[in-house]
This record gives sequence, C-alpha cells and structure tokens, in this order.
Amino acid sequence: MKILITGGAGFLGQELVTVLSKTRSNHIYILDSFLHGAALTQKLPKRKNVHPPVVGNIRNYYDIFRVIDRDKPDIIIHLAAFVTRPESVDNFRACAATNYVGMANLLDACSVVKYKPSKIIFASCEAARDAVSHYGISKRGSEGLLHLVAPLLGIEPVSLRFSEIYGLSKSFSSSSMVNFLIDVMLSGRDVALYNVNKERDFIHISDAVKACELVVNSEVKGLGILDIGTGVGVSIKDLTLTIKKATNFEGQLKFIEDSRIKVIDSVADTAPAKELLDFECTADFNTELVGIVKKRKRALK
Repeated sequence: MKILITGGAGFLGQELVTVLSKTRSNHIYILDSFLHGAALTQKLPKRKNVHPPVVGNIRNYYDIFRVIDRDKPDIIIHLAAFVTRPESVDNFRACAATNYVGMANLLDACSVVKYKPSKIIFASCEAARDAVSHYGISKRGSEGLLHLVAPLLGIEPVSLRFSEIYGLSKSFSSSSMVNFLIDVMLSGRDVALYNVNKERDFIHISDAVKACELVVNSEVKGLGILDIGTGVGVSIKDLTLTIKKATNFEGQLKFIEDSRIKVIDSVADTAPAKELLDFECTADFNTELVGIVKKRKRALK
C-alpha cells in the first residue's frame, strides 16, 4: 500500500511514519515544509519502504500535485497544518492559507490526477467541534470541504477530531498544553492561565498513532468524522497542579477568570470510534507524565 503523509516529519508524523513503515508492504511517502529544521530528515526511519521526503508546502498547489501525480498514493494522511493557536489569531491569513487553502489544494490535485487515492484521512482536532477560535474555524472548514468534495471524486473522507495530543516525539513540539506547561515549569518561568475550570481531554501520541493506523487498515465505509480521545475530562486547573507537582515547580502560578477569553469544555465522544474501529485509549496519563518530565529535564539542561 502506498501512503502519502503530509506533515510526515512533524510531531505526529514522525511517530506515524515509524509505526506504518513496520509493515513491509507499506510504502511511505512524505511531504513536509521542514520549517522546524532540515535536521528532522535525519530522524525518520532508515527503512527501504520509507522513501526520501519531499520538501514542499501544502500552501503551494504544485508541491502537492507533483507528489500525488508522481507517487500515486492509495491513501493520503493529511497532517500538515498551522498548529499554533495564539498565532492563528495574530497571523490568521497564514492559518487560513495552510489549513483551509491547503485542503483545497490537496483536493484539487486529487481531482486532476489519473490515479486517485481511495481514502483521505484528515487530522482534525477537538477545536473544530464547537469552533470558538480561528484555529477551530479553519479546521471545521477544512472538514466541511473534504467531506463535500472527496465523495464526488470517489474518495472516502475520514476526519479524526483529536483531543489535545501530548507526549514525546522525534520532532518534539511544545504546542500542546501538557508539553508547553512541562517545559515552562521545568524552566522555572512564571505561568498565567485563563478560565481554568473548563475541562479538556488529553490523548497520548501513541494512542493518536494507533487511531490513524486503524483507519488506514479499516475496510469500514462511511467512518465520517470521529472524535479521538479518552472521553475523560480534566479541568485545566487540575492538570496544571498535577504538572506543577511532577516538575517540582516553584515559580509563580496565576489563574485568571476573564469572559473575553473564549475557553469551553471539550471532551471527546468516544462511542463512535469504539463501535466502528474498536478504538480506545490505553496510555496512562500519570505514567506518561513521569517519563516526559524525566526526559525533558535532561533535554533542557
């Protein structure tokens, strides 16, 4: 099976490439902008079925067209995204161009190539469920475009609304709240958080990879849009205090309530993914937290 992964050198992409390439019959193709450093190419698995990554940007139609036309993937996993939420407001044009226009470029390329993929798997997020941020709006719009256009092309669309992904990757990212708080607290910097009584759902990267792998191998039609998370809500305040204890944080911690800052409860509905994919999260947060803190403490020295 030929699998194209956009954003394949990123936080989730690196781990997904590693897992999917363990199946020798899979051939993995990667398109990534490498905006976070060309050295990430050195961290990809050195396997014969992992083809040399292509440097390209999903915002450039011809970059994605050339890869799809040349490699003729059976499945496309679309991970490439503008992922930083604060910057999605300050730099909303770049967010829209990467997330929404990037999806349009991908679908347009699929519409003109002779060999079309059978399935497109889109890494969406919980913010798309009840979009109150530009980031969430851009993801929600991308979902809508995918599920409108792909069936017209004879392509099965699947959107995975991931809860916030945390954990360690060869391409480490501090964009998730858990990863960010761990690094900030280990560095001894002060922390201020807004509306901390709202509940969120946090999924370990290993479980996110498992969900993608299940969809790749699934023969079930009509998966549609699925929440991928633990289904367990944790208040931002409780999460922060847990990480404070794990990191022995002694800096200033401030919780602020401000109605102008839009924060809502967001917990995954896990029933559809369990029914259709037999998927459920298995990683234990407290166990994973200990490991992450230990490794990040060494890395930040």
